[in-house]
Amino acid sequence: MSGSGSILNRPPWLALTALSAILTGLACYPSWPGYMSYDSLLAYEQALFGVRTALWPPLHTYMFQVSRMLGAESWGLFLTQTFVLLFGAGLTIHVLTARRALAWVLCLFFAGGLVFVPALLGTLMAQWRDVPTAGFALLGLGLWLAAAQARSIPLLMLGVVAMSLSIGLRYNAFVLLAPAMLLMVWRPFLNRDQAWPARAAVLLMVVLGLGGVWASSQWRLPDLLPLPNAQNFVATQEFDLIGISACAGYNYLPRAVTNGKPITVAQIRRAYDPRHLLMTLEPKPGVPQMLETDAQGQIQRSWAPVILREPGCYIAHRAAVTVEQMGLAKAGVFYPTHGAIDANTFGLALQNPEASRAVTRYIGLHADETARRPGWLYVLAAGLGLMAAAAVRPLAWLMLALLAGAFGYPALLFLAGPAADARYIFPSSILCLLIMVVSLGLMLRPKGR
Repeated sequence: MSGSGSILNRPPWLALTALSAILTGLACYPSWPGYMSYDSLLAYEQALFGVRTALWPPLHTYMFQVSRMLGAESWGLFLTQTFVLLFGAGLTIHVLTARRALAWVLCLFFAGGLVFVPALLGTLMAQWRDVPTAGFALLGLGLWLAAAQARSIPLLMLGVVAMSLSIGLRYNAFVLLAPAMLLMVWRPFLNRDQAWPARAAVLLMVVLGLGGVWASSQWRLPDLLPLPNAQNFVATQEFDLIGISACAGYNYLPRAVTNGKPITVAQIRRAYDPRHLLMTLEPKPGVPQMLETDAQGQIQRSWAPVILREPGCYIAHRAAVTVEQMGLAKAGVFYPTHGAIDANTFGLALQNPEASRAVTRYIGLHADETARRPGWLYVLAAGLGLMAAAAVRPLAWLMLALLAGAFGYPALLFLAGPAADARYIFPSSILCLLIMVVSLGLMLRPKGR
């Protein structure tokens, strides 16, 4: 990777800030102050009354607290997460694109991609932690590349901070950024030059950043009281047992799932919905009510033995969830947006309901069109990313690291996802869109650059 610094380009910081601010305003206006569902409102409630659970990473709550401290209520975080995502993408595009005019075109192409794939737009308009997860990941990437271009250790350290914030917002975001962070430690300036001070600074910040992320899920701020252990994987395990039972034709569910009532395989199959555990548990005529429970530990104890007995059905069940997750099912994309702020006692309500209805109507009309489903982003990112890696060899490791993160993120969801909401793959889908755009910029660079 010798000489990669010479093919990186200085970004136009002020102009990029201005464009990102304009695009942020356009993106935020229809759903202002941001759609909010149960988990969004729980994070906001905890910002008012204190963190009480680590079921979701508390960092989202702390961001709401900062927003409120600055007098921006919930909308401050909404603006920030949108701006950070757009600015991070633009920064990355400009550093990797030799022609300045082409870089601006590609920035608009990236913004257009958010609109063209309605599931991306629908998630961007919500106060879901998936958005700042993606935003800080892209900001960290952009700052790292800008640091490599300028050979700046302070920018490198800021890049690690941004990536750490991303990981702190979603437990599984570590997989998204681990390949890039490893490369960052190995070659902080993306070349073979000896840069031990930079490597030491990056390694120190990675240790501190990841240590802070771990600590934030163990003790709450500001009183440092220990947080209860997050038992969120048990929901996935229960979902797996239901899916395996439906496939195998044998009831593997502990009786506590139906509160002691008998349930047949036919009834399990009638209840099973690969889109979501909660949709599977919804009351259905002729089916005993199933409960979300750990069955006093029976779910956890039986999960692995059942998978070992029925590996084919386990894979079939997880594949069915993944097909829904990627928006590739016949029925279309599942849950591409929320479209509202749920009823709450905090006075949070949509300020532009007509604009919101217009955009959610657009999402509803076009999200299921074949060419606009998020799964295609991964196919295009893989093709274009590998082509760019081959065409611009000094940046091959960078492109491979980005692809590894983009595919590793949904790969982990294949094993651990309790639902197929489109938002859950938003960070990796956004990264795929960015890979597509920067790959075009790299392959269209002037000869000799």
